[in-house]
Amino acid sequence: MASTNKTTHLNLNQWIASDPVLRSDFNFDNSKIDAAVNARALVRLAGGSLTAAASQISVDLTDYDLTQYMELQLYVSPVTSASASATLSVNGAAAATLGSLTADGVQGLIVHLCLLPGGVGGFWFAPGATGTSSGTFRVTSVTASGLTSLTLACGSAAFQSGTGWALYGVKK
Repeated sequence: MASTNKTTHLNLNQWIASDPVLRSDFNFDNSKIDAAVNARALVRLAGGSLTAAASQISVDLTDYDLTQYMELQLYVSPVTSASASATLSVNGAAAATLGSLTADGVQGLIVHLCLLPGGVGGFWFAPGATGTSSGTFRVTSVTASGLTSLTLACGSAAFQSGTGWALYGVKK
């Protein structure tokens, strides 16, 4: 027999003193928790580290069914040849200027792309040694099913060898 009481959201066992405690109840609860966590999992889609200087980081998204995700998160640890403004392009069209990357290697960049029914929108922030810059953007002409590429460019500077980046998806 399972517990007398259950949790509100996942209906997990909540035993009272007189309830018998069975290993099968714990196993069943753990299966529910595992399924719930997997349903909202943060999945690494792509990433790497540059081995040579490059003017941009491009991510081809054509092999992914982005309708399974509610958000994409792009993390970049840039090493740049000079301080420069970073720009994000979606499907080849400029979407946002993301602030300045510093040549000291201290600053990082995080971009959240919300995959909304009316288009792609999001926010970014760049924590650095002298403070954090941030902003928002929106691309109404692109939806999750039509999102094919992301490109991060480093203005007049270049991303140097050792620049790391990763793209994650947050499942619906």
